[in-house]
Amino acid sequence: MLRKALAVVLSGALISTGCASAARGAMQSPAVVDPAMMAEYVQRIPAGSRVRVERTNGESMRGTLMKATPQAITIQRNTRIPEPPLEIPLGSVARVTLDSAGGGASTAKAIGIGVASGVGTFFVILAILAAAWDD
Repeated sequence: MLRKALAVVLSGALISTGCASAARGAMQSPAVVDPAMMAEYVQRIPAGSRVRVERTNGESMRGTLMKATPQAITIQRNTRIPEPPLEIPLGSVARVTLDSAGGGASTAKAIGIGVASGVGTFFVILAILAAAWDD
């Protein structure tokens, strides 16, 4: 009887933990980057590339790189309503990364991982219950 109760409690704990929750921890402030190094890096990215820019104040934006100079970058933000290009001084840029164009592929991948982890959790709980009731 004790094993059955323990199996039910463990199964309930596994179901209710929410291991894959979307909540993020406290956001850390990004480290300050050398503007000369950032300017050299950004100027090597071809104009027209889709980029993600993270600023030192924690703000993040996605857009198309229009121009890069040693002092600033010009980004056309990806918005539903067109906005004028935004010039960002390199001193306030923490990170610039190329944004993948395959957004749908990453969404499908996330869905696949979620389904696989759900099915795996179901079978683990089923195995625990079967082992408890088998005795």
